[in-house]
Amino acid sequence: MTQSFIVVGSLLGAACVFAVAASADTPTSQPGTAESGPPRIATSQPAQVDTAPAPKPADEPAGPKSLLRFNELSFDLGFEGAYDQHDTRFDISTPLRRRYRQSNRTRRFEETLGLHGSGVIVDERTLLFDAAGRWGLSQEWFRETRPGPDLRRDPHGDLLEYDFGLTLFPRGKLSATGYAQRLDSRIPRAFQPSLDRTRERYGGDVFFSDPRLPMRLSFEHIYDELSSRTGNLLDDERRGRDSFRYEATWQIDQRHSLRLEYEYDDRREQYSGSNTRFDTTRNYVTLNHILRFGDQGRSSWETLARFQDETGDLARDNVEVSTRLRLQHTDALATNYAAQFLRDSFQELSTRAWRGEAGLTHQLGDSLTTTVQLYGLRQNADGSSDFTEGGGLANVAFNRENRLGRFSANLSYNHVATDTNDGNRRGIVIAESVTFRDPLSSYLVHTDVDLVSLVITDANRSRTYLAGRDYTAVRLGRYTALRRVATGQITDRQTVLVSYTYQVFSDYDVTRDRIDWRVQQAFKCGLTPYYAASIQNESLDKPRYLSFRARNVNRHRVGATYRQKRWSLGLEYEYNDDAIDPYQALHFNGDVVLWQSARHQLDGKGTLSRFRFDGSDGLAAHDTTLLDLGTTYRYLLARNLEANAGALYRYEDDSLFGLTHGVDLTAALDWKIGHFSLRFEAEYDVLDLPDSRDDSASFWIKLKRDIPVLARRS
Repeated sequence: MTQSFIVVGSLLGAACVFAVAASADTPTSQPGTAESGPPRIATSQPAQVDTAPAPKPADEPAGPKSLLRFNELSFDLGFEGAYDQHDTRFDISTPLRRRYRQSNRTRRFEETLGLHGSGVIVDERTLLFDAAGRWGLSQEWFRETRPGPDLRRDPHGDLLEYDFGLTLFPRGKLSATGYAQRLDSRIPRAFQPSLDRTRERYGGDVFFSDPRLPMRLSFEHIYDELSSRTGNLLDDERRGRDSFRYEATWQIDQRHSLRLEYEYDDRREQYSGSNTRFDTTRNYVTLNHILRFGDQGRSSWETLARFQDETGDLARDNVEVSTRLRLQHTDALATNYAAQFLRDSFQELSTRAWRGEAGLTHQLGDSLTTTVQLYGLRQNADGSSDFTEGGGLANVAFNRENRLGRFSANLSYNHVATDTNDGNRRGIVIAESVTFRDPLSSYLVHTDVDLVSLVITDANRSRTYLAGRDYTAVRLGRYTALRRVATGQITDRQTVLVSYTYQVFSDYDVTRDRIDWRVQQAFKCGLTPYYAASIQNESLDKPRYLSFRARNVNRHRVGATYRQKRWSLGLEYEYNDDAIDPYQALHFNGDVVLWQSARHQLDGKGTLSRFRFDGSDGLAAHDTTLLDLGTTYRYLLARNLEANAGALYRYEDDSLFGLTHGVDLTAALDWKIGHFSLRFEAEYDVLDLPDSRDDSASFWIKLKRDIPVLARRS
């Protein structure tokens, strides 16, 4: 914080000094104006030689050139106010079964002084800078009412934001950039209060520009803190990251390159106001070689070697060496060949895998594309089950224009045979991809999963999710079902990575065959009917192991969409005869531009789904209705006055899990007159779950008055 004050203080002092200097150096009169006399008139007399020095251009003031020059400099005065109200109610499971109520109120006022400037040091080829800062005082009042003593806090203080950037030798062979930022912002959440975000970031890059060997060296420090003004500690989160990166590309010629990357990464995470921490340090090296050859360089040979070493919580180490050869034999025929070795370690789990594959792609005209791919895989696990897998994929895609519009179809067949060895041990899965989709449960691929071994992260492995807070895991028969928690950090239709161990009872061989088929006709009138099907069959070569249950799937979807310039409608019937949780569903969706003009824009969208679950593996039969509605409105009252509004509504009625309501209303007004600007925002959220209800309302107002000292100039 002390360094931040020094940075902003230096900027303010420099701005004042050079603003005065800029005003003092400005000439009082310009050459060529009325005060300098009438223009010369050409005569027949011989021209006289003028030995006096030529006058200086109008944009170059007299005197020595300054080492520091501002292209833009301005101050601003600001005021911000905020009010938040959050009410929580939920049932407590006790013999008396009573209702718990909690209410939080927050008020905040901020008075700020800001500065923004940009310019050059020495000249445009040497150093460019851009700086912005904001400092002020803050007054806050927090009140919490709940059973027992009420809580009160008044943490008055000061605030500081800054954004500073430098570019050294921007046009040179060797250049560098540096930056330092501390910004406060908000993260909106559907049906829940927005989160306050404080992000500190600083670092730099050094570039070596060379057509043969370009290089880059960079360092970055990031600290993120999320908090809720409602006082809900489950929303608080702190994450930090320090990274160092080096990358270089040796461009041997136009078709031949070798690229090296090294990254050091140190991550620290304290999750959701708890004492649970995840700290990981990573060293990551990749070497990528690419050679293009043949006619127009359409054939290629690519080799990749990468090494990752991690220490700390949830550490994952891996080593990979792979090579892929693609041969373009003719304009219509291409083949590819690949080999891979991968060693993967996660916590106390370790696997080694060897994979080889070969395939071909044939293009018949512009309409028919055929692909065939064969592969073999051998995986060994330390202290766990080993398996051998082989299979193939054939895919045919057809796409062609006709007098009615465009017809397209896709047919694929996938065959997999898995042979598991060393039974009565543990199998290992690292980073299985799972997508959450309300109101469906997501199922892990393998059976008999050890629930205590589950580790779930986001797709980038930068956030770790906790059981009970973000998701629930339930055993349904031998399968494991995952469901997201509505108040957690996992959003609807988000994809996560899941690592776990599972039990293998004995040696067995499983064969899986799957066919996927889709056909559609897009008519010129805007109507597109379609049909899609997925059929999967699993079989075990040793039927005496009665504990095994095949995962057979028989899924069909038939529907149509109708699109026009300003609206569209869709209808689909879905039949999913899955061995785990079969269901039938009917889906409606639509979107419309209700009002569109130079000043108005009103859009609406909605989806309605009705599910009928047959029930299996101890899960009772149940019905679910899911309705999502949304609308956005934009109104340009004047050139400098604009209003925006949005609304989301979710209704979910499940005969087994209960009734859910979600409401999200937002509105904003932006008004700017000259150097004065006003922004007003309002937000209202409701999340009504079967056993709890959260209501929150928030209001923000922001006033700003710019005071230009030096207008922008080229």
